[in-house]
Amino acid sequence: MFQRSAGSQYKLLAQTLIRRIRDGIYPAGGLLPTEHELGKQFNVSRITVRGALRELEMQGLVSRRPGIGTRVESTQPTGDFVHVGNTVDDILRFTRGFTFHTLAIKEVDGNEPSARALRLPPAQRFIRVTGLRRAEGAPPVVYSEHHVPPLYAEALDAMDGYRASVAELLAERRGDRVCEIRQEIDAVRLTRAQAALLETAPSTPTLRTRTWYYGNKKDLIVASVTLFPEGRHLFTTVMRREPTV
Repeated sequence: MFQRSAGSQYKLLAQTLIRRIRDGIYPAGGLLPTEHELGKQFNVSRITVRGALRELEMQGLVSRRPGIGTRVESTQPTGDFVHVGNTVDDILRFTRGFTFHTLAIKEVDGNEPSARALRLPPAQRFIRVTGLRRAEGAPPVVYSEHHVPPLYAEALDAMDGYRASVAELLAERRGDRVCEIRQEIDAVRLTRAQAALLETAPSTPTLRTRTWYYGNKKDLIVASVTLFPEGRHLFTTVMRREPTV
């Protein structure tokens, strides 16, 4: 069925499965066919099937449980971030489908409060891009501040309206790629200005992630602070113990 590159195959399969879920072929509460069955049905590899199922999981359409299978949870995307964080690619992929809207671009140094929160070098210059992400017709799901070293600043104009990872965009414009991600997660309170932008109350419980993205040569591509109000972000991870001999 799919005779394209591996990178596009999982997207095509994901689109097909989404249509079948919306059409009721795979109803809410039911299980999808197994990975093996899907691979055989659509003549694709298990890696492609897993990529497609991960895409559905990130949109809140399915949940996956070892020993149970892939269960259809909804016939429509949730409009929330569903962050499946097991690999570098998972973290880069979870912003797909949510448009980034640039609010402000400003040159700052490491002494700015936002830069200090990321423990950036005080003497270094950065370009700070502030923005919101949202799905079409939905409230904003995240407020973010991205601190970009001048070396990676060529793609700043392309960020507005972008629907995937900002770090990937910045890296690709320099012929680089994201090879390492460091992330910290904690809880904070929104300022009044942030709450107004996110269309919520300042007292709303909020998840903050601080994330550093590094390239091939360990250069910092971008350091980001993101704020997710309650109910707009779900972080999931899978951990497995390696079998002992």
